[in-house]
Amino acid sequence: MIREIAPGKVQVTREGVALFNASWPCSTLRSSRAYWFEFDDEGDLVDTDCPESDDGPASVAMAADCRAFLDGIEPEWLA
Repeated sequence: MIREIAPGKVQVTREGVALFNASWPCSTLRSSRAYWFEFDDEGDLVDTDCPESDDGPASVAMAADCRAFLDGIEPEWLA
């Protein structure tokens, strides 16, 4: 549901997006697709495939969860 697909690059599957959306009722993220977020060595977000139409507070929160995942912290929405 969430996995590192390259160094510093984390993907959330469609199933993961659905779980995330269940914890964010007003999320603009679509559970019909997966999203990935890429971070540099300092932990800054450098790239994503999140379209502008899906961008918003939920995508910022998902990016933060993906960054934390790189540090070994599983998102609460996976529980």
